[in-house]
Amino acid sequence: MSESGLTVLDGTHLRSFNPSLPELNGSVSGAQLLEIADSKASTSLFGLSLPQNLKASALSRVIAGPGDHADVTFRQTELDKDKASKFLSDYISAIADELKDDPLVVSILDGNTLKMFLEDEDDYAMLAENLFTDMDIEDKGKICKNELRNALVHMGVEMGIPPFSDLLSRDLYGLRRSVHSKLI
Repeated sequence: MSESGLTVLDGTHLRSFNPSLPELNGSVSGAQLLEIADSKASTSLFGLSLPQNLKASALSRVIAGPGDHADVTFRQTELDKDKASKFLSDYISAIADELKDDPLVVSILDGNTLKMFLEDEDDYAMLAENLFTDMDIEDKGKICKNELRNALVHMGVEMGIPPFSDLLSRDLYGLRRSVHSKLI
């Protein structure tokens, strides 16, 4: 379910997902199977890394036994292909059940909102005018490259611009250092 840039992960994506095991040579350990299952669930949910407590709750729904000992025992257990396939399906369903009980609300920052603005000429012109009006402090119709970060921050998450990371900051710093010219 998606609305206004926010996506509610309520298990619906996972319920329609039919997980399959990769080719196995013999048996697989419970720990390896959990890695496979978590990876498949994450891939189905926009690449989102699921919270540890959600995965632990889903695991406790699937494996029998009280407490952490059942978890440790399962991770050390070797499962054949049929049991591993059943566990994978049950575990993905348990994650979907957990999400139904306690949904996650996420914002997918993939740039689609920004792309929509850039594809429509009128929206693009309005965006550019607003951005340059706000950022052009000297009223020259231009902004400095060292103002790029401020411009992107100004556009914000609402437009699909992700929050700044160290990597993005380093890239912008390198751009600022390499050329000190003005943007038109």
